Amino acid sequence: MSEGRERYLIESLEKLVLDWMIDNGVTHEEYRAATDLVIASVQQGELSLLFDILFEAQATDNGNKTKPGSPEAIEGPFYIEGAPMLTEPYVLPQRADEAGDVAFMVGRVTDSAGNGLAGIEMDLWHADVDGKYSNIYPEVPAFNLRGRFLSGADGRYEVQTILPPPYEIPKDGPTGQMLKLLGRHCFRPAHYHIKLRGDGYKELTSQLYFKDGEYLDNDVANAVRDGLIIPVTTEVRNGKECWIAAYDFAMARVDELASAGA
Repeated sequence: MSEGRERYLIESLEKLVLDWMIDNGVTHEEYRAATDLVIASVQQGELSLLFDILFEAQATDNGNKTKPGSPEAIEGPFYIEGAPMLTEPYVLPQRADEAGDVAFMVGRVTDSAGNGLAGIEMDLWHADVDGKYSNIYPEVPAFNLRGRFLSGADGRYEVQTILPPPYEIPKDGPTGQMLKLLGRHCFRPAHYHIKLRGDGYKELTSQLYFKDGEYLDNDVANAVRDGLIIPVTTEVRNGKECWIAAYDFAMARVDELASAGA
């Protein structure tokens, strides 16, 4: 983002908020209560959760209007850099007794014209069956259910993990208090998070939800979009039934984004 664009956005936001404060007669006490809420959410380890719940989905929608390739999705507050690079056959790191049904995420990575892309780095992370993320909750081992792997020949990929359930975001802290005040629940539908990276291509951040899952219609983060809901079927592998979650990604080249004005 250019310095000029950054300055314009800050000044526009400042004017918008000031006008809103004038229109609503916001007092100093009310202003301080709002800033205390934001500060407390960060101090209590919620990172960007409060803002992500309210605003992140709209930011991704705006970016998707002119972007070729697969739709972007929210990243959320719990992404951690430096997940281990896996070796084939790809299996996300997990506890020896990891709870949950075995699942395979499968599909293909292409460019926006449908040509397969091999060697794309795929960075996958998600919650465990208790709705907890590693590196966020101290009781979960570091980088549990987080890992990076590469798309193979013709862009095909497959990684083994578990099928996560819906979960509640932290509800006892400032963000949960705000949602309670608004009369909203704290549940998110079950989902996978993933980032895709490749030379010459814009990094793609996605969040994939499961067809017919709970909370698709009333996600607390309002982030579910039709293009991000994936079919989940069952298949017998090695004598055991497991879940298959399928999705094909289309990545946009950097030069495409420039020509599209994205």
